[in-house]
Amino acid sequence: MRRALALSSILMLPALGGCALLGGATVEELQLAVGECILNTAVSAEGETEVNSLPRVDCAEAHDGEVFYVEEMTELTEEALLAGDETCYAQYEAYVGVPYEESVYYYTTMTPTQSSWDLGDRQLACILVGEEGEQLTGSLKGAAA
Repeated sequence: MRRALALSSILMLPALGGCALLGGATVEELQLAVGECILNTAVSAEGETEVNSLPRVDCAEAHDGEVFYVEEMTELTEEALLAGDETCYAQYEAYVGVPYEESVYYYTTMTPTQSSWDLGDRQLACILVGEEGEQLTGSLKGAAA
C-alpha cells in the first residue's frame, strides 16, 4: 500500500482579477523546478492544504520538501488530479533511486486550485517529504533511501 500524502490543490489565490495573489505572489513565483528545495510546513502536513508562498532554499540547508518532477496539466478534473498522483508515484524511483515502497521518504503532489487555474496555473509538482514535521537536509536525488 502506498503511503503518499494526499496534498493537492495547495496554491491559495484570492478571487481577485489579474495576477495579484495573496501576499503579492504571482502564479509564476509559485512555479517550481526539479531539484528545488522549499521551506513550507504545509508540504509536510497530511491532507489538502493551501499555501500562498514557496520559499526556495539551498538543499544543503534544512528544508521541508524537494521537487522531483514537474509537468504541465492539460485539464483540471478529478481524473486529472488522480492521474497526477499516479504520475508522481511513477516518477519517484527515477529520482530517488529506489521504488517508493522501499523508500523511507514520502511524496506529495501540488496541483492548481480552480482559482489558480483561472489565473493560468497549470503545474503539477511532485515533492519528496519526510515524516510529518521532519525537515530534510541535502538533496535526495539518487539517495536510494
